[in-house]
Amino acid sequence: MKTVEIKLGVRTYPIYIGISLTHVGDYIKDKNITGKVLVITNTTVNKLYGDMVVDSITRSGFDVSITKIPDGEEYKTLDTVNGLYQVCMDNHLDRNSLIVALGGGVVGDIAGFVAATFMRGVPFMQVPTTLLSQVDSSIGGKVGVNHPESKNMIGAFYQPIMVFIDISTLKTLPEREFNSGLAEAIKYGIIRDKKYFTVLERDMTKIKALNIERVEYTVWRSCQIKKWVVELDEQETKGLRAILNYGHTIGHAIEAATNYKTYLHGEAVSIGMVCIAKIAKELKLLNSMWTHRIERILTRAELPITHKVSTNKIIEKLIFDKKVLNGKVRFVLTDGRPGRTVIKDDVPEALIRKVLEEQKV
Repeated sequence: MKTVEIKLGVRTYPIYIGISLTHVGDYIKDKNITGKVLVITNTTVNKLYGDMVVDSITRSGFDVSITKIPDGEEYKTLDTVNGLYQVCMDNHLDRNSLIVALGGGVVGDIAGFVAATFMRGVPFMQVPTTLLSQVDSSIGGKVGVNHPESKNMIGAFYQPIMVFIDISTLKTLPEREFNSGLAEAIKYGIIRDKKYFTVLERDMTKIKALNIERVEYTVWRSCQIKKWVVELDEQETKGLRAILNYGHTIGHAIEAATNYKTYLHGEAVSIGMVCIAKIAKELKLLNSMWTHRIERILTRAELPITHKVSTNKIIEKLIFDKKVLNGKVRFVLTDGRPGRTVIKDDVPEALIRKVLEEQKV
């Protein structure tokens, strides 16, 4: 087992990596939760792990119930949240209760948002079951839902009491979903750690084959890098946390332009990262060798690097990005090589259009 601690004063919490879901209840018991426990999951994850988690929590002496939401990014809406508020009411949750998010990024974001806003805040924990949520979305306290115009536009910063990661859940993850999570891991190498980027290049075949040692290292190192960013800029007020959105500005626009139905999040981010690398190359921030290596590692991860979306639609959605400031779209760009970034708000629209068109098939 590996542990990473997110140090945020009174909001400090641990990330446990490599423990079986059969022990979830034991770890909740150690957190002195005295109220009821509500597990929020989706229909797919419930069939695989719902009973296991509920049984574990019940054995630890808690009054636990479970509720399911539909599976898919298109259900990450306020309508879904409103239905969950009613579930909280029906189960008589109070401020001593606990909400458990069991699932991927969509479940974690929705359950966290419900926890942040029901009764103005009840404790919650993340139990991520996808690679994307294990390396990224379950960590750092960003919770929320989508708006038809923009991804994650409605939300809050609300930290969990812990993150509990069982690597073995990845064995039941569809390959496309696993690849989607690899995009976020690769992102960490690009924005912060050249050595990690090189390790991912070296180990990609083993990671995709679910070599437990290599997968656990990938999750652990990704969590470490996100820890560094979150501790320095928890609520994105200092400009540092924005680097976590490398490739996301264009990626989110692609998701919104396709109504969240065509590309998985990591797939859209993969396309966004290639576009951003090529923009950096055009601005003479990144050389051809590094641009090629970024394209190559994403291709080896079996992620898309081209798209079939209207350039005009993508451009229209960019203005709704959360990083827009004073009407200017800000892009996180690689500066020189992986591990160094710069944020620019003066990228010419003509250049953005040019790159989007080049990546269009």
